[in-house]
Amino acid sequence: MSIVIELKNLSKYYGNIRGIENLNVTIQSGEIFGFLGPNGAGKSTTIRLLLHLLIPSAGSVKIFGKNIHKNYAQIFSNLGNVPGELALYEELTGYYFLSYMNSFSGKPIPLQENLINDFQLTENDLGKKIKHFSRGMKQKIAIIQAMQEEPELLIMDEPSEGLDPINKNILYHYLLKFKKKGHTIFFSSHNLSEVEKVCDRVALVKDGKLIALESISNLKQKMIRRMEIHFRENINPEDFNHENVIVEQYQNHILKLCITGDVDFIIKKVSKYKIKNLIFPNPTLEDTFMTYYQ
Repeated sequence: MSIVIELKNLSKYYGNIRGIENLNVTIQSGEIFGFLGPNGAGKSTTIRLLLHLLIPSAGSVKIFGKNIHKNYAQIFSNLGNVPGELALYEELTGYYFLSYMNSFSGKPIPLQENLINDFQLTENDLGKKIKHFSRGMKQKIAIIQAMQEEPELLIMDEPSEGLDPINKNILYHYLLKFKKKGHTIFFSSHNLSEVEKVCDRVALVKDGKLIALESISNLKQKMIRRMEIHFRENINPEDFNHENVIVEQYQNHILKLCITGDVDFIIKKVSKYKIKNLIFPNPTLEDTFMTYYQ
């Protein structure tokens, strides 16, 4: 494995307003890296710094081991990008747009035909001007232009935005295909289920600062579990207090718990009571994510 992206003490200020501060992240080849945070957390600023659309206030960005400021053209000949706020060339047809984007590198486009077919864009679709495309079609064409040359690095901002579930799964298929070939994907997302599905690691940012950097497997071990217990009798909810348990609510013989770590304590405790129903859904990354933020 080699280092594909290295962000070292990366900071960006807009006057006195912090965009991102002291960001240190290293991303390896063959890694799908999720970058999460709410609006205003610093995700877009970080991506613009990666793409050399902004100059850092401090720190550095290296891609493929090269300083992005000094080696911009060389780096970007092997990089695909899906921007978060699409601003495509509306007067171009779909075909001409794909050809135009490829003209900057002049590289072969081994995946274009497969991508067009898999995303179910017809000749009639691609013959239209982009201004007549639906939101979903614009997203598809943005993904195709980023992937068609099969670049070593993909930087994607909310790539599944505007896609229906079927086309989201097509996108995930290609992301995993890129990973299998040793390529690297950096993408921001609000869709925590897709991050859980495809990512190897995830960074969480809040107010311009990195607050967590975890592998998905480690994050899953820290996941918050919810439990809802319907008792046949009245109980004392304080009996369920524990260092890994938060009693969220008790009403009408229904106890709602938030659990981290080992659940043995709760299972043993519940076994002493008469139970009408027990609801214990699979833990979600979203609950864990919100716990970090709170």
